[in-house]
Amino acid sequence: MKKISNKAPTITDIARLAGVSSITVSRTFTDPDKVKSKTREKILRIASEVDYVPNIFAQNIKTSLSPIIGIVTDDTFNQSYSYVIQQLCQQAESKGYSVMIFTTGGNRDSEIKAINTLVGYKVAGVVLSVISDTPDYDTSHLKILRNSATKLIQFDRQFDTTLPAVYVNDERAGELIASVITQKQYQHVLVIGGHEQSRITQARVSSICQNLPASTQVTHLYTDYRYDNAKEMIAAHFAVGERRYDAIVGVNGAISLAAHSVATKWSLKLDFLSIDDIPHAEAFGFYYPSVVHDYKQWATIVAENLVAAIEGRPWQARTVINGFLKNIR
Repeated sequence: MKKISNKAPTITDIARLAGVSSITVSRTFTDPDKVKSKTREKILRIASEVDYVPNIFAQNIKTSLSPIIGIVTDDTFNQSYSYVIQQLCQQAESKGYSVMIFTTGGNRDSEIKAINTLVGYKVAGVVLSVISDTPDYDTSHLKILRNSATKLIQFDRQFDTTLPAVYVNDERAGELIASVITQKQYQHVLVIGGHEQSRITQARVSSICQNLPASTQVTHLYTDYRYDNAKEMIAAHFAVGERRYDAIVGVNGAISLAAHSVATKWSLKLDFLSIDDIPHAEAFGFYYPSVVHDYKQWATIVAENLVAAIEGRPWQARTVINGFLKNIR
């Protein structure tokens, strides 16, 4: 479907094309739960086809963008996310920007509502960590953001590896974990990832396996990046027969914490390694080899790049963060 005219399409245009009222279109972008799923998907499809950008300020605002930065993230339980959000807020506010934070909890409808709200507010920039980085994730709802004047930086999970992003060097993290496994001469390790098709999980797991001696046996377990879901799936794995491993590797902090919780409950005697910190582990006397990343550096780069992009100054569109080993004994 081509654009309606040379002018930007309006909510009335979308309503006419979808055969619904303007109120229904408005609710689709501001309160999607009140719109039937079939109708909502039709409206979103048409809006995407004609490059419609909602504006909750209607015709009352003459300025182009508001001094607001939006943060949309899946799960703030992840220690790296919560720390980066905290640092990012401090950095953004010191530069005169207010911050709006949305947590989606793995729900695509929540992600849609967050994106539509931010574009509607004409925010200057958005930091986005999508709920899924699998190749088959439906990102059609993000077209509205890409077609707007709002600047975008992806944080950690990426839906498009060609767009601006600040992200971890997953291959390097896998190499460092493999070096510890080799050094400690573990014979059988359980590597626990997120979703099997997740780009991050695939990169980290593949790098670990590629850098291990052929004699090291590796078992893969694919779970979820969210702590509660991962814990349930790890427990189910150990509930089926006797499982013997020298060590467990978690591909992120939440998964590693879930594995440690299951191992403690089941009195499993094995070692732990992690990519990313396990939240507050050392406060409880739990020291484990891990690949950690400088979260303050991560947040500072995100904030500085986003503000530079908003203000039209030179900036680095894609930045990779390298980790380092901690607690090696």
